[in-house]
Amino acid sequence: MRRLTSPTVAVLVALFAVVLGSSAIAYFSSQGLGTAQAAVGKLTAPTISAATPAAGGTVTLTWGTVTPPGIGAVSYYVTRDGVAAAGTCPTAAAPTTVITCKDAGVPVGEHTYVVTAVWETWTAVSAAKTANVTVGEATKFTIGGSASSLTAGGTVNLTITAKDVNNNTVTTYTGAHSLVFSGAAASPGGTNPAVVNSAGTAVNFGSATALTFASGVATVASSKNGVLRLYRAGSAAVVATEGSLTTPTPLALTVTPATTSKFALAAANATPAVGAGDDLTITAQDAYANPTPAYAGTQSLTFSGASASPSGTLPTVTDTSGADVAFGTATAIDFSSGVASAAAGDGGTMKLYKSGSTTVSATATGVTTLTSATVTVAAGTATKLILAASTTTPVAAATFNFTTTAQDVYGNTATAYAGAKNITFAGAEASPSGALPTVVNSAGSAVNFGSATALTFTAGVAAVASSKNGVGKLNKAGAASVTATDGTISTAAPLAFTVSTGTATRAALTTLTVSAGAIGSPCLFTCTITGLGNSGTVTANVSITDSVGNTASNLGSAKTVTVTATSGGTITGSPLTVPASGIATTNTQFVYKAPATGAFTHTITAASTGYTSATATASR
Repeated sequence: MRRLTSPTVAVLVALFAVVLGSSAIAYFSSQGLGTAQAAVGKLTAPTISAATPAAGGTVTLTWGTVTPPGIGAVSYYVTRDGVAAAGTCPTAAAPTTVITCKDAGVPVGEHTYVVTAVWETWTAVSAAKTANVTVGEATKFTIGGSASSLTAGGTVNLTITAKDVNNNTVTTYTGAHSLVFSGAAASPGGTNPAVVNSAGTAVNFGSATALTFASGVATVASSKNGVLRLYRAGSAAVVATEGSLTTPTPLALTVTPATTSKFALAAANATPAVGAGDDLTITAQDAYANPTPAYAGTQSLTFSGASASPSGTLPTVTDTSGADVAFGTATAIDFSSGVASAAAGDGGTMKLYKSGSTTVSATATGVTTLTSATVTVAAGTATKLILAASTTTPVAAATFNFTTTAQDVYGNTATAYAGAKNITFAGAEASPSGALPTVVNSAGSAVNFGSATALTFTAGVAAVASSKNGVGKLNKAGAASVTATDGTISTAAPLAFTVSTGTATRAALTTLTVSAGAIGSPCLFTCTITGLGNSGTVTANVSITDSVGNTASNLGSAKTVTVTATSGGTITGSPLTVPASGIATTNTQFVYKAPATGAFTHTITAASTGYTSATATASR
């Protein structure tokens, strides 16, 4: 190993002396054996020129610049009370070249700051500087109000102050802040409490409300920036919150109801039977549905909203004496502390006679109505049947639709009357040809009037479906009054029809008489005469009729009828003429005369072009 020369040792001793006598640490840029020369400098400690505290828990630090002992910049970091400072101050993990910073979140009290300069691996520490923080950061809000009580719908001007932990006003809490308010509920009618923001817009509780703070305080200006409006009667405890800041002591307010402006109605039974008493409870309210206990004494109310029954029975409400008063007429009702209860004898027992849903209202002079009692009235037991038809002027032998409805005593459809029912129809006669009136039953079969007809009722109504369940046919022209019964309940009034004659299609023998023997029934399109006897006579007119024998009218042109008989009998009076206008019956008659001797069976035929012929068979 090479030995150092005396001059080299001298240099090393001198270097160590410099190092030990300096406040900075020497830095060697090279190392090795042999003779060398080194320039030695030092890193000067920074000096903190200011540590200025401010309200809100901040301290602004400023320090002087340190000249590096070599190439490169000097950087710095700050500690408070021996640990890293906050805010914009650099830390040991990330020193920077700044020479000023603002520490934030500094608790109230005296604090010691140190700035450390860093160059390469050298460091130099400043002398300590103290700062006494008297107003900390904002930790809560206090809320004051221009009044401690208000009427529902009224306002209170809020004053909101940002405070530190020691209840000092944090004057640095300024500018726009978004606060969320709570502690008051919506009115019974659903109107939400609100605070007017800095722009003049009312914002509901629970939503962010922009308010402007100046020197730690938000106050109302020009009806903006903190006007509180409450709508629910009772107590409220208003709290403001922004992030972790809240209001430890809420603003206590008492809200009184506004003036009575409407009523709320509640029915004891929401589904009363038709005509049954239903006790109402009537509550006086303000515009926001808060009860108004000051409304008291006998008041004159007019009820509305329910209609008369189909038979004309009016809905009623009892007054204080228990008398039934029709809807639409002033009714005396007793109120106590804003409430009238029919069950307590204050009046207000309601009777409705029309089935279905209805919403009942009550109005007093000068008070706005609130319709809040909705009831669904159930129809009563079926007491009668009602007939309706798709037409009451049908053509003979043409079909139409019957609708049969079961109703209660007040004319409401008796919806409980359902399923298969045997209905017997009456009130219409057979046509001249003997065709009976019919109704098609639920199975699709035509059933004659006078016989039980099975119909299916749904919710009190039997209606035609798929050409079944009530298709009617009337065959005799003229008036008819149709009724129906199930054996227990019947139509209260018949359904009147006027039946017109159908299209002229047939010749018919009318006003037929014989000198002897018997005429079979019916005798119109075909007649049977027995026991006529020798030289006996048959006399008749001829008419033009529709398909079921109703005599036509006003044919438009005269029609010729030729009458013939099989060999052996004689006809006189043929041909006959049917007039062009008026009743389509010949003005004259034909006469058939039987042979003078012997047995016979003769066919008499009355024929007219374009119509089906009529015949009669005469025999001895």
